[in-house]
Amino acid sequence: MGDLKGHLLPGSLFIVYGLWWAIGAIKRFLVCRKTGTRYISTATFPCPWSCGRVGSWPIEAIIKIILSSFGMFAEITFNLPHPNMGIVQHATMYFFFMVSGVVDLLIHFGVPLPPGTDYISVALAFMVEGLLFANHLHEREVLDVKIHLLLVYVVFVTVVVVLLEARIQRSALLTLARSYLLMLQGSWFWGVGIILYGHGDKNLAWKLDSAMDAMQATIYFSWHCAAHFVLLVLMVIIMSRCYRVQRDPFRNGSELPLADLSSEDKQDGYRALTIQEDDSDIEFERPAEKALLPS
Repeated sequence: MGDLKGHLLPGSLFIVYGLWWAIGAIKRFLVCRKTGTRYISTATFPCPWSCGRVGSWPIEAIIKIILSSFGMFAEITFNLPHPNMGIVQHATMYFFFMVSGVVDLLIHFGVPLPPGTDYISVALAFMVEGLLFANHLHEREVLDVKIHLLLVYVVFVTVVVVLLEARIQRSALLTLARSYLLMLQGSWFWGVGIILYGHGDKNLAWKLDSAMDAMQATIYFSWHCAAHFVLLVLMVIIMSRCYRVQRDPFRNGSELPLADLSSEDKQDGYRALTIQEDDSDIEFERPAEKALLPS
């Protein structure tokens, strides 16, 4: 990753995988809304455009194994005979994502691993990625450290979200948060590569020892955060039109009936909201009598 291409490759892979998860999660959520069933998340998703037997193939796991293996061997092979420690760190990151793909494949074929092993494997891959990048910054300039630290923050938040999702698998918001954070990692990989290596003209190059440039990079990072959030909202809007899901009132209390308090409970003329309880533990989802995991 010591050049522009080395940052664009993993960045592109993360963006593609983030979009894959987002499309799969939104599709499943909308189908559950349409059929009145509960959303249940999974660590992997089938190909959204596949049909027939192809839809049952572990495409995501296979692609993860192939691309991670390619990245790992490319990092080592192209830097022989003496790859430096930075290159070995990058290869190690790819190795853990390859292991996650192998776990996904084993679970697909029915190997009796404990429930949630697929979530733990991908959380482990992200944790190792964050650990490696956090120890990738020794004796570097202030701008270089800052832009890598922003990436480390996103990676560790991703670990927390994945572990929460493993515990609360009925929350579509956590799955979308996982997708959002992975796309943010990917686009910021691009940002880091462009900041460090993407300027042929020295007059346009960023000053690595400049605190002002570090502040400017943080502003650009916040724009990345906003762009991916807007993208996810637009994806939900467009896909909801495609699946023709009926719009429901947003459950912020505005659509709930107001009931007068009894005279002894009234205080200063205020009225209380009457909220009907249901058995759903998922915010913004209607309760259902059964759970369905769409194919």
